[in-house]
Amino acid sequence: MKRPTSVTVFGILNIVFAVIGLFGLVASIVMMKMPASSNNPVVRIMQENQALATWVKISIPLGLLSCGALLAAGIGLLFLKPWARVLSIAYGFYSIAFGILGIVLNFLFLFRPLLEEARQQNGPEAAGAIGGAIGGTFGGCFGLIYPVVLLIFMCRPAIASAFRPPPLPQV
Repeated sequence: MKRPTSVTVFGILNIVFAVIGLFGLVASIVMMKMPASSNNPVVRIMQENQALATWVKISIPLGLLSCGALLAAGIGLLFLKPWARVLSIAYGFYSIAFGILGIVLNFLFLFRPLLEEARQQNGPEAAGAIGGAIGGTFGGCFGLIYPVVLLIFMCRPAIASAFRPPPLPQV
């Protein structure tokens, strides 16, 4: 069977998103190490709210594992390895669940405090807090698109059949 183009596309996208995810993890680590005296309200809220700090500390190693799985799945898809399709499906489910949990926890522990802080301020600080809260919420929702599309494509019959071994010749 001819290799489906979508398998190649998703193999490359998995690799690209894994690398982007690694950069995001580095940014999270840097933000965790910033001093509390920073003018960044997100850093201040994270350091004042133990629940948010714990969530970020849990997210970093889980993010590293998921980036590794996504990278491996991407490489495996390029070589039409059956385990890569299974790993891509598992990543899709994990990423959707983790993404929804992240949106909820970020809203409760980060965006809500940012919006409360914005109510007490005027000017650019208030606008920045509101913009950050809205952007973070929409960004979290936008991040769910790829795993949903990945699941849809990896579960299509034509894609599944591309990963099955060829039938044995009849004698």
